[in-house]
Amino acid sequence: MEHAYVHLLHVLAGHPGCTLAVVFLAAFLEAVAVIGTFIPGSTAMFLAGALVGTGSLNLGWLFACAIAGAVGGDGLSYWLGSRYKATIVQLWPFRTHPQVFDAGQKFFAKHGAKSIVFARFIGPLRAIVPVVVGMLGMSPIRFYSVNVLSALLWAPAHILPGVVFGASVQVAGAVSFRLVVMLMLLAGIVWLTARVVRFALSHAASWARQARLALYSWARRREGVVGRIALRTFNPDRPAIGVIVSASVLVVASAWVFFGVLQDVVSGDPLLRVDASVYHFMQSIRTPWGDIVLSDCATLGSVAALAALAVTAVLWMLWERHWRALGYWLSAIVFSQLLVFAIQFAVHRVPPGSLPSDTYAFPSNHVAAVVIVYGFLVFFVARRVGSLTSLIIATTSAVIVVVVALTGLYFGRFWFSDAIAGAALAAVWVSIVALTVAWQQPTAPASRGFLPATMLAVLCCSVVLQIMGNQPPGGVEDMRRTTLVLGTEAQWTDSLWRGLPCYRSDMDGDRQEPFSIQWSANAATLVSQLRVQGWVEGTDLSAHSLLSLASPHASAMALPVLPRLNNGVPSSLVFVRPGATRDERDVLRFWPSGYVIDDGNHGRTMPLWQGSLVHERLFRASWPINILHTDAEAQADPKGQGRWLAGSGVRVPVTKNCHGIPITLLTSPTE
Repeated sequence: MEHAYVHLLHVLAGHPGCTLAVVFLAAFLEAVAVIGTFIPGSTAMFLAGALVGTGSLNLGWLFACAIAGAVGGDGLSYWLGSRYKATIVQLWPFRTHPQVFDAGQKFFAKHGAKSIVFARFIGPLRAIVPVVVGMLGMSPIRFYSVNVLSALLWAPAHILPGVVFGASVQVAGAVSFRLVVMLMLLAGIVWLTARVVRFALSHAASWARQARLALYSWARRREGVVGRIALRTFNPDRPAIGVIVSASVLVVASAWVFFGVLQDVVSGDPLLRVDASVYHFMQSIRTPWGDIVLSDCATLGSVAALAALAVTAVLWMLWERHWRALGYWLSAIVFSQLLVFAIQFAVHRVPPGSLPSDTYAFPSNHVAAVVIVYGFLVFFVARRVGSLTSLIIATTSAVIVVVVALTGLYFGRFWFSDAIAGAALAAVWVSIVALTVAWQQPTAPASRGFLPATMLAVLCCSVVLQIMGNQPPGGVEDMRRTTLVLGTEAQWTDSLWRGLPCYRSDMDGDRQEPFSIQWSANAATLVSQLRVQGWVEGTDLSAHSLLSLASPHASAMALPVLPRLNNGVPSSLVFVRPGATRDERDVLRFWPSGYVIDDGNHGRTMPLWQGSLVHERLFRASWPINILHTDAEAQADPKGQGRWLAGSGVRVPVTKNCHGIPITLLTSPTE
């Protein structure tokens, strides 16, 4: 996987002209009337910015192409409106969708020339407002002056976040490819969830209207009690009919998903192989830092956070005197959890990982509780705010639910199918509550614009308090802890050294730089003896040192020395010394091996360290990112490393050969 990723970056870096051409076309076509609706120009700008962050593109040329494309696309739309102002409304799709022009005209009437700038950031209006401006006869000089200004604001707003993300990926890749996978996974989940929610909500009204008409037509053909109830339920004149129909459809869809997953789990369907694959993949990308970050993310769905949100919602409904809605929701929480526990004891499916064997995972009660709370809050808050705020709330809640489910998969608390089943079962209850409340209280409550801010403040306070009081998850310490093995120096130089790997391993099965040094010494002795040889301890990661990655004149020695992972464990000691030029340096990293060596002197022992020696060269393919690459062709001489380490009390008992890699065994006296 890592080789494919590196190869992709090399391919993109080797064809910057093609990439910039794609950026120009994306920015151009996104601003063209009709076509722009189907072109993901903003996504293309973000991805292009990420390539700048990885050093594959030049930032200046990217800005130039994006701005030129945006100005040209709006210019073409303006010309179409000016040239065909009398006939363009008769052309498809404007003829069949006159509301598009109505929205553009209302927006221009409200904001005037500023609408060109504002519309640049609003998808549905981006390609329509320039056409409307051309139809209404705005002068070219005035239009292009505002058009260029809008492009100058739009391009950095979409590209710079991508640059930051790409630089983060580049830094993470220099530490461990596991972190790259984790960043990509989180970013992909957030992006995909947001896109799915946005697409679903933007089409929900149309889908609900079509479903309502179909159901109403079906109900009119039915006779008896069922027909009368259905006719009354799906009457187009009934208030809140859209919510009722949407909730009804969601109940059926969620129940279908749950029973489908339940059948697969009970019958041992291939879905179980997907569960195993997801679990093993998550374990393969685990790192101590990932554990800490995702442990903090898990607080969004913790019992404390859910309880804080639930109490706030309860108090609010009590204040509004919505007794029935409160009763339905609390009943859904209680009965859904009881049903989950009943199914768990019936299915008896144990979770992965190291959880107790008497814990059952199908369906996940944790995911179900998160969906019950956040799902109802979306319905509860959305009825009291505008459509745009509702979209933001629904998207944020969906992202939180998915991230919380991801943390459970990452820590092995439940299987993938457990999460799907728990979410589907909870969605059934949320939909039933929404359907019941909308049926009995069809009129939307009074607007409460400050309600989202209140809920957000409660959630943030709960999360901050939990993070401040959190201890690192047990998995972090477990990954760092190794069982120490005692050996003598004779055993070490004779056979013990063979038990240590010859190469650093990041992901399972890969080979990174060789472990060319094994050093038996206390950490303090090792540090002092390397200082004598001209080595200095690497710069710790900090806000100041990370800013040097964007300095146009930084030397290699001024840049932070990033730790690297070996089987998920970061290097404990890092040292650096200058190279032949200011753009080069040697880097020496050490990991604890898990062995201690008896020096034969009154039973005193010294830890055994594994070290890798690499030569790094500064690569400035695209300012503002300084990238240090390991220079395989100019590696520090591993055969001669015993000469520069010998002396000052450092002894080289022997040099071994590990699959063609010279391994220097070093020892230092105890103090």
